[in-house]
Amino acid sequence: MLKSLVTIIVFLLIVRAQDDLGDDSVFDGKKTVRVLNAMNDGILVYLHCRSRDNDLGKHVLAVGEYQQWSFRDNFLDSTLFWCKMDAGNVHARFEVYRAKIEETLCDSLCNRALTNDGAYFYDQFRGYWQKRLSWYIP
Repeated sequence: MLKSLVTIIVFLLIVRAQDDLGDDSVFDGKKTVRVLNAMNDGILVYLHCRSRDNDLGKHVLAVGEYQQWSFRDNFLDSTLFWCKMDAGNVHARFEVYRAKIEETLCDSLCNRALTNDGAYFYDQFRGYWQKRLSWYIP
């Protein structure tokens, strides 16, 4: 019994490791986070996003431009990305993706929009934008 259990666990770990190298996931698909500058009046967004393991670098987004990246949630569903944003008079730090929260909001493409009045996260399953952060940029 123990030998069978160990064999199954080893098999699942091998499949998971191979899965991280491929395009299709057996357990959970690849996620893409897209952060859009949806500001008015030509306001630039200076965005620097990262996780514990990945620094995605600093980006300057003109209105209508976005930064996006793809990844797979880790085995424990504790994947977390956060961003630092400077735009107009606002300087904010916020979580842009937390696996345990986002699994109820997006399956493969996790859209975010940074606007003059806050940050909105798209709920892919219900088809609407949720305001998660508030600020005011005149």
